[in-house]
Amino acid sequence: MSAHIDPLIAAGTESGHAAFEPAVQEGRPAPRQRVAPSETSTLRVVEDIESAYQRLYPGLVRLAFLLVDTQELAEEAVQDAFTKVYPKWSRIETPEAYLRTCVINACRKVQRRRRVARRTPEPLVEHGELHADHLADVVRALPSPMKEAVVLRYYVQLSDVDIARTLGIAPGTVKSTLHRARALLKKELS
Repeated sequence: MSAHIDPLIAAGTESGHAAFEPAVQEGRPAPRQRVAPSETSTLRVVEDIESAYQRLYPGLVRLAFLLVDTQELAEEAVQDAFTKVYPKWSRIETPEAYLRTCVINACRKVQRRRRVARRTPEPLVEHGELHADHLADVVRALPSPMKEAVVLRYYVQLSDVDIARTLGIAPGTVKSTLHRARALLKKELS
């Protein structure tokens, strides 16, 4: 063997690229090669949770407020969602959609608690005591999947596919749910 080093091999190792592959020793795995990112691959930039909180918080509170009727419960649902997401923030592919789903689930939890707490029906409202936002009250009276689909479509303005992902249902189910919800709303508001 010669003590001479081939200049091409030396140049290849100095630039970070191996000019040749060493033989795999028995019992040892082959060394990993680093693959340079291609121009076509997408680079995922992870937004830190603090800036995401500042950016998404107002919209998520509006979404939650439409599902539960108090500002305090809406804020609590959003804060619970961020608390749940915090430990796994860096692993979440689509944090905005994941947070939206967490908020909806937190609102469902609030609604279940209310149903358990109030087993008796609400007293009838006198004509002089109508609420300021009659439409929001009628939407809140819809059954759970319809109410959530209506809020996500007409208040958050998501597409059928996004609503389906958020609610965990098929896009066709979203369309039929919205159709039935519009029929109930038309009946209630006329």
